[in-house]
Amino acid sequence: MDRRNEHGVALVITLFLMAALSALAVSLMFLSQTETSASRNYKTMSQARYAGEAGVHKAMNYLMSDAYVNTLPATYGSLTTGVYPVQWNGADVTLPSPTSGTATYPNVGNVRANFLALFSGTANDLPAGSTNLKYTATAKLLSMQPVNVYGSNTKYIQTWQITATGTVQGPLPATVDVTAILERDIAPAQTYAVFATGNGCGAITMGGDATTDSYDSRSLGGSAPTAFDDFGGGVGTNGNLSIAGHVVVKGNLDTPRTGVGDCHSGTPTALSTSGSSATVTGSIVPLPQERVYETPVVPTGVPTTPIEIDDDAVWCDAFKAANITSVASCTVGSSHSVVVTLINDTPLALGNVTLGSQVNLTINAGAGGVANVNVNSLSVGAQGKITVGAGTAIVMNVVGTGVATPINLSGGGFVNTSYDASLFRIIYAGTGQVELIGGGGAAISVYAPNASVRLNGNQAIYGSVLSKTYTNAGTGNIHYDRALASKFFTLGNWVMSSFSWKKY
Repeated sequence: MDRRNEHGVALVITLFLMAALSALAVSLMFLSQTETSASRNYKTMSQARYAGEAGVHKAMNYLMSDAYVNTLPATYGSLTTGVYPVQWNGADVTLPSPTSGTATYPNVGNVRANFLALFSGTANDLPAGSTNLKYTATAKLLSMQPVNVYGSNTKYIQTWQITATGTVQGPLPATVDVTAILERDIAPAQTYAVFATGNGCGAITMGGDATTDSYDSRSLGGSAPTAFDDFGGGVGTNGNLSIAGHVVVKGNLDTPRTGVGDCHSGTPTALSTSGSSATVTGSIVPLPQERVYETPVVPTGVPTTPIEIDDDAVWCDAFKAANITSVASCTVGSSHSVVVTLINDTPLALGNVTLGSQVNLTINAGAGGVANVNVNSLSVGAQGKITVGAGTAIVMNVVGTGVATPINLSGGGFVNTSYDASLFRIIYAGTGQVELIGGGGAAISVYAPNASVRLNGNQAIYGSVLSKTYTNAGTGNIHYDRALASKFFTLGNWVMSSFSWKKY
């Protein structure tokens, strides 16, 4: 065959192969560039996201800090909390960083300025060489509610929605929004008719005909209970319960101690009884360990000068003038009555207070509903009475500087005729003696984890007592208000309940 007409076919095949190889090389180069670009984009997106997360955590750290939390009572009255999200002057309550909007948070406690300062010069918070990273944040207040914290003043828990924007600046910018919800859990407090934090013998000592039982103030409508239930009057202690005579505890005994019988120092038993009639109707419930209750915060700026509350109009005018920043009005009525109305949640700071003989003192709170009264000591005179005003809860913080008996309610009058023990709280951090009730009575919740409490006379306590030691030296009973279990709470940990992010 004549193959001269096939000359040059190798060149054609070579050209085709070169074209195919060139196309493959171009594809590989394009793929490499694409992978490089994707990696660079992922890197900048991740940097922007981490910057946004830094903004979220920085805002959270501030909102969880005492510097912010301690401003809440002052701001509560000016907020509309019955809506979601919370409103102030018809707008959502927000805290922005310098470039993310205008604050609509009440201008108190330097909160606006403090939040703005968090995000000024944020490049200094980032690693060296990261000056192209920036973040801003906005916090929106979703909900806010007061909580009766056991052993403390009323506190406020909030739910915040925090949105932070992280950006990477430069020729290949990236922007990521990170959103999180910050909130705090609450749990019902452990309350008893009596709880003694002491861990020795006779931490709770009861004799005579004393009884613990229970009632529920939620069913009373402000009137006195006419009958008591033979259950729910449980007591607790880190040490030993010693009962004698005809004492009946109508409920359980909670304690980490074990055994029944004589108590010996160093090895206390759970229960010691003297007399065949002394009994605990419930069970001895073992606690896994000693129960620890926090020592309350001692208020500052409380004087130690004596002050006697009198039912004289001249005295009342002078009292208001001396406490004009916290007292809205002081009036005197018939039957030795004195009515004091406070301004919002501003604490009333008094010294060594004596309630005059037969004086009936009524305390009304301001718009916040809580009357915070800080005293150095409190003594109720013969037939003296303290009445909780309508729509009011009284929180009385006792300091006790230089006073052996900082709380003495043995004058014979009645304290808190609403019979709702949550409405009159006595909080004392010290180690002094607390004397409760002579010929009167009281509906109160006493929180004094380091003090010695003694119940004298033949009248009753309606509510709850927490102390280091408790002694019933008379025949008075303790009627535990079961409503306290649903009205007193402990604050749980802060939690970030949701988290999301999106890129632009």
